[in-house]
Amino acid sequence: MALKKSSEKEKVRIFNEFLEAKKAFEDKNESEDVRLAALDYIVRHKEISYVLRMLSEIFKENNLNDHVYIDYAFSAFPNKPKREEDFQKMFTMLKSDNAYLRNSVISFLQHYGEEIKPFLEKLINDEDRDIRIFAANILGDLRFEGSIDLLRYLILKEKDVNVLMTAIDYIGEIGSKDDIMILESLKEAYKNEPYVLFGIDTAINKLRD
Repeated sequence: MALKKSSEKEKVRIFNEFLEAKKAFEDKNESEDVRLAALDYIVRHKEISYVLRMLSEIFKENNLNDHVYIDYAFSAFPNKPKREEDFQKMFTMLKSDNAYLRNSVISFLQHYGEEIKPFLEKLINDEDRDIRIFAANILGDLRFEGSIDLLRYLILKEKDVNVLMTAIDYIGEIGSKDDIMILESLKEAYKNEPYVLFGIDTAINKLRD
């Protein structure tokens, strides 16, 4: 291990081997600077899926002191995730008990466009209601060309009111007048659900403006 002098008061550790960096990063007694330097080495030398798996294992619980490492990892990936295993690992992370880790995945995915469409198709068909809500939020925020088609599909097949309302809200924001008929067709099924009817009417009014 080498030490690079950055000032008279501090020295920045330089890692030359992966196992050395991994050991330092996993040692919670190490300083933040040392752990960040170790994480930087790991991110630059290992596949995205490996780093994601490592984050899931180390940060199972939400701890404010860990946020800096999660933020750094997601901002430092040298390449975009493109492989199935990368997205599959993110899919698993969306079910983590660590809310900050889940939100970091969502924010990370929001930087991408239609290339993650196959991944989002999996999310909107997941059995977990919260995962489907995450998918609707990502689709609404990404707003790539295929977003509206997936949101239309979601509202027509969705049975959970919370997921449905999330998708309807976004259709009201990014849809077109063509979606008014689709939204109107939902009213009969939810005629005894005032909350849903209000949401549908709100979305329709937005589309008419």
